[in-house]
Amino acid sequence: MFNFLFGKRVTPQEALRKNIRSLKKAQRELDRERVKMEAQEKKLIADIKKSAKADQRDACKVMAKDL
Repeated sequence: MFNFLFGKRVTPQEALRKNIRSLKKAQRELDRERVKMEAQEKKLIADIKKSAKADQRDACKVMAKDL
């Protein structure tokens, strides 16, 4: 009768489903961020090696600090 004022009550099963869903979403976001950071790290390592071959030691040191 007063559902429009107080909202719908959430059953324990619905609350559990909602919490599990939010946990899975957070896990996916973390995995995406981890993969992105790993790719960035690989790219930076390749750039450091390229600079080292070109004998640019100062650039290598700066990039190594970023790593």
